[in-house]
Amino acid sequence: MKKQPHHIDTRFEQFVQELPEDYQQQAYEFKAFTRARKIRSPLQLLQLVMLYCGLDFSLRSCAGEVAHLQGYLSDTAVKKDWRPAFLG
Repeated sequence: MKKQPHHIDTRFEQFVQELPEDYQQQAYEFKAFTRARKIRSPLQLLQLVMLYCGLDFSLRSCAGEVAHLQGYLSDTAVKKDWRPAFLG
């Protein structure tokens, strides 16, 4: 039996399609994302921000959604790694 795509994943993919082509480079330029740690890319950071701010998920739920896609990610790692995105 084929697994159905996750509802949140498909909405996020549609959202990303509307972004400028250089959105990942802009994340580096504006220092929203400086280096990969537990959060591995500007795309993953954006997904976490959209889950937390856009869908009002808790940090633990955000970490769970991303962990579903990539493996383990704790809410503490989310809180620590995405701090620069909110300082600008």
